[in-house]
Amino acid sequence: MPYTSAPPVFDDRTRDACIVVPGIMGSVLEDTATGRLLWGVDLAMLTDRAVGEGFLGALHADAQEQAADAETVRWHGPLTRIRAAELLAKPWWLPVFEGLDPYTDLRKTLQKATLAPDAVAPFPYDWRLAVSYNGALLARAARAHLTRWREQVAGRPEWRAAGERQPRLLFAAHSMGGLVVRAALEQDPELAADTRAVITIGTPFLGSASTVLALNLLNAEARPTWLQRHVQKMATTLPGVHDLLPGYRCLDRGLDVARLTPGDVARFGGHENLAARSLAEHARHRENGFAMPGHRAIVGEAQATVQTLDEQKRAGLAVAVGRHHAFDVGDDGELVRDPATGIPARRNTSGDGTVHIPSAQTGTEAITYMFGQHGTLTCHDEVLRQVRRIALERPRGTRLGSDGSGDGPGLQTPHLGGTSGEPLTLKVTGLDTPAGVSLSVRSATTGRPGHPLTLTRRPDDPDRTMCARFIPDAPDLYRVILDTGSHVPISQLVLVSPPDTRTR
Repeated sequence: MPYTSAPPVFDDRTRDACIVVPGIMGSVLEDTATGRLLWGVDLAMLTDRAVGEGFLGALHADAQEQAADAETVRWHGPLTRIRAAELLAKPWWLPVFEGLDPYTDLRKTLQKATLAPDAVAPFPYDWRLAVSYNGALLARAARAHLTRWREQVAGRPEWRAAGERQPRLLFAAHSMGGLVVRAALEQDPELAADTRAVITIGTPFLGSASTVLALNLLNAEARPTWLQRHVQKMATTLPGVHDLLPGYRCLDRGLDVARLTPGDVARFGGHENLAARSLAEHARHRENGFAMPGHRAIVGEAQATVQTLDEQKRAGLAVAVGRHHAFDVGDDGELVRDPATGIPARRNTSGDGTVHIPSAQTGTEAITYMFGQHGTLTCHDEVLRQVRRIALERPRGTRLGSDGSGDGPGLQTPHLGGTSGEPLTLKVTGLDTPAGVSLSVRSATTGRPGHPLTLTRRPDDPDRTMCARFIPDAPDLYRVILDTGSHVPISQLVLVSPPDTRTR
């Protein structure tokens, strides 16, 4: 009999298995023995000194955790003192690292693009520990997930079609997660061969100068003092934090710009041995870079971003001061200098507020540029659209700013947080006029709306910066939202603590 029915039209879905890999701070951690949640659940650990000191103290890495690497996983298996339970499910914040949105939207976006929700697996990991250690764990988990998913696809006749290829892997990784994916694929070439694409969102391949500021918090004017003091003490013990140290020339010496040494890091408050291991990895990647298969980098831009550092002395202590410019390096690896003065050429490359643009790319990938802040990129509508398009193997290209120049709206919030009752200064950059621009603040925990803020500009300001004052009336995690009417809104999180009545 001739076929007379109308041919079916199917929804556009990918057959591949997807894995969501969060960034630093992006996994909920718990004490394995007691089940006590240590990170990412109770905001009181960031706002209540009596609660927070215990939590932050429990997160210090011990000697075994500091030494753990890929060989540890190979010969002994995973460490068990602290377990990564799940991906972050609520907004979070830390001084310098600033706000981080949950990964719920990213996971749901991929689930809608796959044959079934089971095709998408989260990979929570203990972000306190070394990238190489977590990369080895990811390689195991990714292989197991791909095997299960291939068996599931093979068992569903409606999913089998003539000529269809075997499902492969797609990774969607934010921040440090991109480094973990790179480590996993570098350690397991067979897994790399089974990977179709890697999407990195704000991954600091060259590191982030802001990491030094986190290790140097003891000498910063952060509030409340108890929080910055305990965050610094915790960060000093963590291999994962040290793995985010900048490996590029970032230390301004006046007529020269140097790479950090382990001694520099120790002088700024870090751990010399952990720094040495991290900086050695940067050197190895400079000599023998690893190209991830199908790599697409989503890079945030137009946000004020610390790119290099000055060293100053205050009361005999080394203080790192962040600068919003980088230095050009020629094809010969030497600094580009002004021919008249010999001074190294400075250039503001911008970034996503945490990772500057050159660090967020490897040079071998397709790049998509976004106006957005580092910690909130995974909830950015345009980022989610790009992730879906890549998952569905849509044609892709490079997206620039609206005029192709990369210039656009930027948002600056206090990266050390604030105190209730004291004014916070919020800044908007890259816009010529406040006309049609909305800047507002609301509670990120309750959704309680706030009042729109008034933007003003000094007539003599050459940097096109507009400012607004916000006086929080209560301790909370607040979301600042910049809406220009012509771009996807940019948001950032700011923690406001109770008044700090105690001294150091």
